[in-house]
Amino acid sequence: MNDRLSDEKRQLIEEKIRAQRAQQTSEAVQNIIEFNQTPADLKAQMDRFVIGQTKGKKVIATAIAFHYKRLANALKEALIETGGDIDIALRTAKTPKANILLVGPTGCGKTYSSATASALVGVPFIEEDLTRFSEVGYVGQNANDILVDLLLIAGGNPHVAQMGIVYLDEIDKIATDGVAFKDVSGKGVQKGLLKLVEGVENSIEIGRERILLSTRHVLFIAGGAYENLDQLVKKRMQKQNYTGDWQDYLLSEDLVSFGMERQLMGRFPVKIVYDALTSRDLRRIMTRSEDSPLLAYVEDLRAWGIELKFTDAALSEVARLAQREGTGARGLTGILHRVLIEDMYDLPGNYTGELVVDENYMQARLR
Repeated sequence: MNDRLSDEKRQLIEEKIRAQRAQQTSEAVQNIIEFNQTPADLKAQMDRFVIGQTKGKKVIATAIAFHYKRLANALKEALIETGGDIDIALRTAKTPKANILLVGPTGCGKTYSSATASALVGVPFIEEDLTRFSEVGYVGQNANDILVDLLLIAGGNPHVAQMGIVYLDEIDKIATDGVAFKDVSGKGVQKGLLKLVEGVENSIEIGRERILLSTRHVLFIAGGAYENLDQLVKKRMQKQNYTGDWQDYLLSEDLVSFGMERQLMGRFPVKIVYDALTSRDLRRIMTRSEDSPLLAYVEDLRAWGIELKFTDAALSEVARLAQREGTGARGLTGILHRVLIEDMYDLPGNYTGELVVDENYMQARLR
């Protein structure tokens, strides 16, 4: 039996792939062109999922709404000028880009805010952990691998990929000569990121195929904890006789003092400082967020006929313990799992009805 594809079948498959990709591109462009959410609209939708960080959500919603509205208007004009040629329109559309830098402790919602906003806009989103990157890629990945991941999440379509959002996590961990530590490869990684966030034509190789992928319209959001950055800012404020909240005075200069490359920080003009989540915030995440970890457990147990209910005191205790762990919202899932694991194992198939968790129940489970 001959398993080889005939030239005719191969050509037919390639034509179908091209047609599918063209359709995908057209739909993605149309989605951007029809984007009409105001910053207030976007923030209101984010409020359904992201609890707290009101100032941060306002800034990120404004930056993202304006970015995609600019891109929508630029694409409309370019498509008219090019006679509907999407490829040329994407290359010629000019939009000022305001990449975003998020500063805040782990678990405060930096990544989650970005992912939620991108889902609301309807564009590809990838999260890249920069601790896995090295200067030349021998030890870890290099900057070009980000483009490969973006292309994959966009279904292999470079046109769709270049309208997405890239979240660069742990960017503070590639600082060099900073007050916190030194990383000899960090400087190279930072320089490798420059051409990506700047918005230029990049070439990536996948097998024997070379693909051009522009980041001109890709919005980059970078996040990091930047421990002790507040001390650097306050020290500068003291020298300059400034008073007030350090978060309102954060400058690129402070990030350079921390160990970041000045050129790279200059490409993130929008800077937002997120606060650590309070126990009240953590409690509200469980009771008000549509993506609440507690809601997930409620729905899981309901599938077995078990109605899970937490008393107010128990909710407050979970929030208190999560805050003490210092991992923000991520700590909630771990604590809830420890409290519920025995009943999650024993009850399905053996019990139906209410399962009420109060303080005594929690203390017994967490001893």
